[in-house]
Amino acid sequence: PTTISNFASIRPVLASGAHSLARVGHGRCKAEMENQQFAQGTLIWIKHEEEVWAQAEIVTSNEKESIVKTAEDPNSRIVLGPHEPIFLRTEDVFTGEGLSVLDDLCQLTHLHEPAVLSSLQNRFDIDKIYTFTGPILIALNPFKTIRNLYDEEVLRSFMTTKPSTKPHVFNTSNSTYRGICDRKKSQTVLISGESGAGKTETTKFVMKFLALAGSSDGQVTNVEKQVLESNPLLEAFGNARTLRNDNSSRFGKFIELQFRGGSQEAAQVGMSGENCRLCGARIQTYLLEKVRVCDQQEGERNYHLFYEACAAAVSLNGGLDYAFPQKLPENKVKEATKLNLEGFSDVGGFAYLTRSTCRTLKDVDDVEMFERRINAMQTIGISHDHITQVLRMVAAVLHLGNIKFDAPSNNSEGSTPMGECDASVAMASNLTGVERKTLESALCNQTRVTRTEKIKSPVGVRQAADNRDALAKAIYGIVFNFIVQTSNASIGYIADVKLFAGVLDIFGFECFKMNSFEQLCINFTNERLQQFFNSFVFKLEEQLYEREGIAWDPLDFPDNQDAVEMLQAKTVGAFSILDEECVVPQGSDQGFCNKLIKQYKGHRRFDEIKTKPTWFVIKHFAGPVNYCSDGFLDKNKDQLSNDLIECMGNSSNDFIKGLFQKDVKYGEVLNPPEEAAGGKKKKKYTVSSEFKDQLSSLMDIVDLTEPHFIRCIKPNPRNEPDSYDRKSVTEQLRYGGVLQVVQVSRAGYPVRINHEECWDDFKIIAQPSVITGLKHVDDAKIRAQKLLEHLTKELNVSTPKHGLPWAVGKTLVFFKLPSFERMKFARTELLVKNSTRIQATYRRYKMQNKYKAIRLFAKHVQACLRIKQARMAYELKRQQNATVKIQNQARAMAERRRYKALLMKVIKLQAWRKGITGRKHAKEFKKYRAASRIQAAWRKTQEQKVYIVLKKAIHVAQERWRMHAAKSQMKKLKQEAKEVGALMAKSQKAAEQATSLRKRNEELEAIQLQLQSEKKSLQTKVKSLEESMEQMQTQMDEVKDQAEEAAKLAADNSKMVVETESLKKLEDELAAKDAEIVKVKEEMQSMKEAIEKQAAQLTEAEGRYQQLLKNTAMQSMAGLPGGAAAARAPAAAGAPRRANSSNRNVFIQLVGAQNVGKTCLLEDFIKEQDPEQLAKFNEQRQNFMAHHQVQVGDRGLKLLDCSGNSRAAHLVKERFSRSAWVFIVYDLSKQESLDMALALTQEVHAAGARVLLFGNKYNADQGQAIEVDVAKAKDAAVRAEGVAMESSKLMDAVRFAMSSSEDSEAPDAAQAGVDGLSPDGRRSSISAAIDSVKSWFGGADRTGKGTNLGVLRPSLKGTKAMKQARKDGDSNADLRPVQELQDSESAVTCICFGQERLHKAYVLLATASKDGTVVVYRCYRTEMEIAMLSDQDFPPDANANFNQPPADHSNIAVHSRLMGHSRAITSIFFNLLEDQLVTTSIDKSVRFWGIDSGEMLKVFTDSSPVPVATFLPFNPEVFVAANSNAVLRLVNVQNGMVLQKLKVETEVRALKFDDTGLFLLAGTKSGSIHVLEASDSSTLKFKFKVNLARGGVTCITFVPASYGQPPCLLVNTSDSSAAIIDCTYGPPAGVLTNLAVRHRVRVAHSLLPLKCCYSPSGQGYLISGSEDKEVYIYALGKGANYKMQYLKHHQVPVVAVAVNFQDTLLASADSLGRIVLWRRMDFSHIQE
Repeated sequence: PTTISNFASIRPVLASGAHSLARVGHGRCKAEMENQQFAQGTLIWIKHEEEVWAQAEIVTSNEKESIVKTAEDPNSRIVLGPHEPIFLRTEDVFTGEGLSVLDDLCQLTHLHEPAVLSSLQNRFDIDKIYTFTGPILIALNPFKTIRNLYDEEVLRSFMTTKPSTKPHVFNTSNSTYRGICDRKKSQTVLISGESGAGKTETTKFVMKFLALAGSSDGQVTNVEKQVLESNPLLEAFGNARTLRNDNSSRFGKFIELQFRGGSQEAAQVGMSGENCRLCGARIQTYLLEKVRVCDQQEGERNYHLFYEACAAAVSLNGGLDYAFPQKLPENKVKEATKLNLEGFSDVGGFAYLTRSTCRTLKDVDDVEMFERRINAMQTIGISHDHITQVLRMVAAVLHLGNIKFDAPSNNSEGSTPMGECDASVAMASNLTGVERKTLESALCNQTRVTRTEKIKSPVGVRQAADNRDALAKAIYGIVFNFIVQTSNASIGYIADVKLFAGVLDIFGFECFKMNSFEQLCINFTNERLQQFFNSFVFKLEEQLYEREGIAWDPLDFPDNQDAVEMLQAKTVGAFSILDEECVVPQGSDQGFCNKLIKQYKGHRRFDEIKTKPTWFVIKHFAGPVNYCSDGFLDKNKDQLSNDLIECMGNSSNDFIKGLFQKDVKYGEVLNPPEEAAGGKKKKKYTVSSEFKDQLSSLMDIVDLTEPHFIRCIKPNPRNEPDSYDRKSVTEQLRYGGVLQVVQVSRAGYPVRINHEECWDDFKIIAQPSVITGLKHVDDAKIRAQKLLEHLTKELNVSTPKHGLPWAVGKTLVFFKLPSFERMKFARTELLVKNSTRIQATYRRYKMQNKYKAIRLFAKHVQACLRIKQARMAYELKRQQNATVKIQNQARAMAERRRYKALLMKVIKLQAWRKGITGRKHAKEFKKYRAASRIQAAWRKTQEQKVYIVLKKAIHVAQERWRMHAAKSQMKKLKQEAKEVGALMAKSQKAAEQATSLRKRNEELEAIQLQLQSEKKSLQTKVKSLEESMEQMQTQMDEVKDQAEEAAKLAADNSKMVVETESLKKLEDELAAKDAEIVKVKEEMQSMKEAIEKQAAQLTEAEGRYQQLLKNTAMQSMAGLPGGAAAARAPAAAGAPRRANSSNRNVFIQLVGAQNVGKTCLLEDFIKEQDPEQLAKFNEQRQNFMAHHQVQVGDRGLKLLDCSGNSRAAHLVKERFSRSAWVFIVYDLSKQESLDMALALTQEVHAAGARVLLFGNKYNADQGQAIEVDVAKAKDAAVRAEGVAMESSKLMDAVRFAMSSSEDSEAPDAAQAGVDGLSPDGRRSSISAAIDSVKSWFGGADRTGKGTNLGVLRPSLKGTKAMKQARKDGDSNADLRPVQELQDSESAVTCICFGQERLHKAYVLLATASKDGTVVVYRCYRTEMEIAMLSDQDFPPDANANFNQPPADHSNIAVHSRLMGHSRAITSIFFNLLEDQLVTTSIDKSVRFWGIDSGEMLKVFTDSSPVPVATFLPFNPEVFVAANSNAVLRLVNVQNGMVLQKLKVETEVRALKFDDTGLFLLAGTKSGSIHVLEASDSSTLKFKFKVNLARGGVTCITFVPASYGQPPCLLVNTSDSSAAIIDCTYGPPAGVLTNLAVRHRVRVAHSLLPLKCCYSPSGQGYLISGSEDKEVYIYALGKGANYKMQYLKHHQVPVVAVAVNFQDTLLASADSLGRIVLWRRMDFSHIQE
């Protein structure tokens, strides 16, 4: 039929009937809701163009109008008229699984269309596709595979005699089976829905369950196999691809599964009571869409079997025999055989298969499916010959479609096959077994029968083509019937077995732009089923009211009997009129339409379209449908010419001949029946009469059974997973009759609550005297009834026309909607008034405290002002005194100037006189000086001669003396080297021993340090004395030699005159040197004796220390079980103070190197203490970090197992501050494991946690040698105030930690309050306020932390010009923009730093843009940043060039560029190991990137935009992603499997884990924060929710506890504010129990998704972007009063900010794509 399958196309057509639909479904409700007044704050649903129904809240309400605000835009207001539909809405309820979703929608407090629609969406979003609505099971097609939904274990879990409340197709199937077994009554499962809604798959699951439940011992027998295989076989012949569905059933079917009472042998496993055995089955089909054989729309396909057989033939490469099987395993098929595929070829060669360009299905192998169909035929019992004949007839249909006709040259009104179609004609005649000429004659001619003769006349080309198509449809139809009949005969239908379970898979209500005869039949079927359904629900309601013992009025309930009668009534029904028109001569479609309009004009279910004479309108239960009567008569007749029938009946092929002769309709032509008695002829066959009879027979069968309803719903017309189209679903709910359940329920008493809820809800609006009297009534029913009687009078509740306003049943209280609304309004009004009173009282209390604080502030301000005034007076007095002094100085200076002027004049006169006398003396002196120079030159010549001779003599003497001295010195050095070498060796050994034993005993260490100091000083002094002695000896020898040589020269040369006085002087100096050398030797000897004494004392001290260490170890061993050795030291004076235990949520953290046995130790410990946790332990075994809750005795311990992977070391170290004990495990047989353990010891001690060095003895017990120095481990533990022990069981260490923690609880409690603070470290609010007031006037910092240098640590040396240009007193004056980056003009949406612990030379800055691009920059560290780092924190870089930064730190390089997103990126972050980058985007994807290569590694897609995602801190293989459907998904990175879905009320836009890694904070679009607990590596549980602001949350930053303040959150919200929220942990310890707003600061933020960050400088800073082009900075320290500062540089709004881990670099990004890097300048190197 010419139908349009897209629901979007019918919405304009249905627009005119939308109001009537609502009136049909909710007319009564609307009448009740109109003219109602609502209390302020009432939650409601209102009409919405796109979402159908939208959440809203009453602002004001009166009789004329209601003003509401929507949840999407709380700031806007919508005015609703008195006739606008309004439905009440309940407040969202959360459980551990997130937003509460009820399994049965009838449990909703307010049962109406918007509530049903919203509840279905909430369940669908978390993959709960099944929902009960009273007796109906609603099944939404997920268009994907849902894990563990239809597994064998799940199926068997529903096979029980106990009823289950969980909605599932297996639950409905089990109810069907139990009805057969327990009540011995036949059952029917009615499955309906539109094409693509999943009816066929649901039918398969129902049959699978019933077949397995009815099998013997759970083993499927031949009968069950045949029943299950009948489905895929019927799919091959009756299913096709449509625009809505790839596997759409184009026929209806009713399957009867017969059951017989079982014996003991037939009892099923896991089933109790008597069970029935499946013994037979029968399939009935309805309305096969035979027209699809000849024609399909674009985008659709013909029936599957055509394409599958052609694909199998093509695989033969020209052959005819197909060896079955080829794709399926031989052990999976019943019989291997060869099939003749004559007539089949490529799909493109057949006209019937090329009407559409769609020829293949996605992810479907047609050859494999063909083999499955053949296997199904064999399983059902179709013989090989019949299979061959069936395939031949299918091929004949295809070749018939290739026959084309043309008018012969001699007869333009005739027809004949074209010559180009000879091959197809020959093949068709061969396959059908008829002569070619006979076939051509039957197609191109028509025989008319008169009383005397038969006249054969040719037909035109069009009629011949119609005959061809009619024959093709007829052949395919009888083949389909043969398959059904053969299946029934093979399975076996036992006539005497009356117990059965029927499964009805029928088409749903259809309404297209063009509705024809097929739609009328289908909608008639649904009218009958809806009538049956209404009566069934009516009976259930009747039973409920009777069970509750209340009166009811049947007039309230709806009925569609008039619509059914209009279609099926005899003589006057639409089908009867159609049959009559078919037999009337010259009957026409127009005549049928005219008769119908004449008969039913004015009927409430009928209407006409005056502009379209061949159209009529029928108002069905689901809405009005416009029908076009064109072609009604031809489709109803469904005639095949007698010539073609006789042609096929005379076929030489017995198979096709037998099918035509056995067919009821064609058999009348081939075997004419005799006239009945009275001359009456048999009624002429029509499709409508046959279908009406079949439907009547079906309803007769269904009426005798217990029905079960399954309504399949297609969530969206695009067949997309995770997409919920509210408009489409609403239409299907109306068409499917689901909302009729709501109508039936609303017809009586729509609101139903139990007695206790009634009493608790409404007692507050009753008179106190009445409540006092009713409190003592024990019977809840009587108490509720008397309360309602009192409220009816008190509130003047109106009485409805039918029945009472309320009724009290045995277990429930039933309300009419007006009465419930009246009481609800009174209750809400009272709550609003009381809330106002409470708020007023609280505000008064708050203002009183504020007034007290203001008074206190005023006093302090006055005192400060008085102090300032006194200082000003004092300063004025000082200025006056200074003025007097200045005047005195000025006068003195003037007098001094006059004196100096006079003095200068006197000096000039004296100089003139002295100049004259001086010149005279100079002339005299010049003469004297010239004479002196002449004398000096003569004396010089004489002295030079003597010097030359003496110099030669001295050189000779020096050479001889040096030779002698060198020889003697060499002898002495050899002797002394032996002595000093021995002393130095002993000294060095003593020093090494002393170094290894430091800090153990204060007295011994002091002695050791003193002796070492003395020794070093003596050695230095000895060395210096020796050197001086050598120099003196050398000088003495030189002097002696000079003297001797001089004497010799003087004796030899009598002309030389040597002064004897100089020789004598040299002799005296030589004697003095000798005396000094003797003295030095004596001092050296005494020093040697002191060194020997010192070495002896050192040896003695070392011995005593070793003995003390052994004694300490023995004492600790005595206190441990199993002789485990332990050593513990007293607290050192300088040890870090341990943080409050309430901040440490982990009792034991297990760390150590890889392969030291941590996991095995923990596994044995869990096996021994808490075996139930072993399964969870094995699931989290591969995680980097895993939390375990282990029960040890009556105490639960929290353990954190940490990996030894070096890449995760920084994550492990971050947890030290959150752990009470850290067990550092090392292997006694591996020295390197101890080295790593010792390195971790100091870091654990610095973090304030207790240390336990655990030596694993497992390998040692197995015989491996012990390589580690146990004493060294004990010494390290003692120095870290910890314990060391060796054992092969972790329980020994845990027992010691538990006992130690119990002993330390009392001292820790006593220590609290020592600092004069509250237990949480806070001061009172007034004290903090006083501090802030003092800060205004420059008061001292009360905390004593020193002056604040501002945000960021200095990292770049500034210039002198910068220092001079900065403003004094501004802490941020030194903060300067140092670099500006821009890759594109697209706005930057988010930025983050990464890999800060991997490279010493640089850090990475990742930036994401609105256009979907990601750029990763390399930001090189400055010299000051390098100086802050230590070498051991960084592994060596693979690229040696990156080990050191370049000379120019501003050289920012592009590390990589990532391209793949098509739309704006919403969040960006590094994974836990920081080797990958993760991005989320509006393009509905989460992508993983290789940072260095820029390659896209993985892509995960969602059904809607992904605003944010984050990794689980302890599991790098699982991440949490939020989408715009308000769903949080836990996804496995490795396989993409969704582990969990959690629904919240609105879209989540920010995610952040706290520093414990156990609590996830989710900020939503509505301004609330959800706290979720990551209880294990694959599950999130909802804890609580806090409403924070009116605007959406755009960013959450977690700040650990610091500076005496608790942990807090920095939250950006789009209501122009940023909030600082305190996190309260405990009780129990480590559990996040509350979020409280500490303070709010103003930030220009209303439209853009702004980000914020935290800088730990000073006492912490909040840094946020803003829409007013500035970077806001707020001080978080105590007494800082949240002082605001800002950075100006950007010209457009600043969207994102980020600070690196080192707190030296700030990055800010704006909406034009610019990124500015900020650093703090250092001017300490510049002198004042």
